[in-house]
Amino acid sequence: MSDKPPLPADLRPGRPERLSANEIRDVMDQLRTQPHAASLLGFKAVDFSIEDAWIEAEFDPDPRTANMRGGVQGGMICAMLDEVMSFAVVIGEGFTVGVPTLEMKTSFLAPLPLGVCRGHGQAVRIGRNIAFMEGTIWTPDGQIAAKATSTCQVRRPT
Repeated sequence: MSDKPPLPADLRPGRPERLSANEIRDVMDQLRTQPHAASLLGFKAVDFSIEDAWIEAEFDPDPRTANMRGGVQGGMICAMLDEVMSFAVVIGEGFTVGVPTLEMKTSFLAPLPLGVCRGHGQAVRIGRNIAFMEGTIWTPDGQIAAKATSTCQVRRPT
């Protein structure tokens, strides 16, 4: 594979083919080695379903994501939620779309300490141009730290 991150599907020339589960795993592994926000969050895809458009992920946030109390800063938690929710749509569409977030509502339910935590993203509905998603982040000991709902634009190549 190339050292460059793969272009988002909506920016690639031509109409991309849907990726298989194994191809998606390869892309997700490749993304872990690229410098971007997800690497600061320690993002790692654990499991996913193309058919049901969901993803389970682990995060091991860098200490630079901490707030002054030593837990993960709320904006960084939002980034984690955005990551799993967006990937749920991208996976459900076989990596053939780009999905910029249009809006997101987040509820913070418990502090999120630094350390390996778990996230889940689910595409609730994927339409032609808009998708609706839900996401949850759990603390390392299994308590729900935050939940979110989001709407994204579904950008399909022309």
